[in-house]
Amino acid sequence: MSTNTTIDAVRQQNQQATLSQKDVDLATLDGFQLPVDVTEEFLERMQEEISILGLADTMTLPRLEMRVPQFGVPILSGSARDEEASRTSNSAVDSGYVKFNATDQSYYILVEPERDALKNTHYGPDQFGDYIVDQFIQRWGNDAGLIGIRANASSGNLQSIGGDADLDATWNGWLAIAEGSDSVSDRIGLEDTAAGELTTMPAVDMTSAPPDTQMFNDTIQKLDPRFRNSDQVEPVFLMSPNKLQEYVYSLTEREDALGSAVVMGDSDITPFDYTVIGVNGWPDSYVMFTDPSNLAFGLFEQMEVDQTTDTDKVHENRLHSRNWMEGQFDFQIKELQAGVLVQNIG
Repeated sequence: MSTNTTIDAVRQQNQQATLSQKDVDLATLDGFQLPVDVTEEFLERMQEEISILGLADTMTLPRLEMRVPQFGVPILSGSARDEEASRTSNSAVDSGYVKFNATDQSYYILVEPERDALKNTHYGPDQFGDYIVDQFIQRWGNDAGLIGIRANASSGNLQSIGGDADLDATWNGWLAIAEGSDSVSDRIGLEDTAAGELTTMPAVDMTSAPPDTQMFNDTIQKLDPRFRNSDQVEPVFLMSPNKLQEYVYSLTEREDALGSAVVMGDSDITPFDYTVIGVNGWPDSYVMFTDPSNLAFGLFEQMEVDQTTDTDKVHENRLHSRNWMEGQFDFQIKELQAGVLVQNIG
């Protein structure tokens, strides 16, 4: 049988499997490429597991490199025309693009369950495939969330929490993009920023001060009203759970009704009526004020699963199997001007 015929047979076999069904047989999933519907199901389950992926705009990418058009948000877009006059003026709406580029950005996870683990759990040989798939989803979701937040950030990058330096060299996460690390997109700004010259998100520098009410006010004022007083966007404050707790504790020192309500847990933390979300894995030194759907995660639709069950290492270590899942992905911020990055929080 030729190689192409083998690949076609594997892909046709894979079409019968989904990650949501019970009793997944990994031998069925094993092959060169998962079908697109399985990748989409995998992405949906990652969103359910990891909060930041559930908040962000996640999508499958049909190509490794993909440009997404971007259009400006001018105060006024059109021009007036006198009677019998021609329409000579160009539109005031600028256009640009943001670019996903997952080329040379492959990521894999290895799961090696032991045979004794199979014997000592309620999983039978048929159900053990479900356990391995669940492990892939939890680990892939956790890693993708951390990479999306921290990769290549100037403070609190992946290497700072024990990751390999190659991870920061391979990906730019949302914080790094907000700081200006995206060099492949042709971004546009508002009226006072020429087209193609917007490289960083508007920023507030805390100069090592802790989060306080002044920080929230300055950040809100920094964001153009078109992105905070609109029915189409709902900006929130994204920050680390530690810094959120620090801010909450500072409110308890107030000798008024609000302070008492916070102590008793009877008051939501909504400075100036905006929601604050503590995001697991978010670095302490940053806060971002934006609609979470402005953060985008693109997963290339061609993912791979490979399994080996008959090798020296499998037998020597009494493994059930060695299972790899590999994919390619990239991160983007759809509009830099639609958010504010707070830096250098003390």
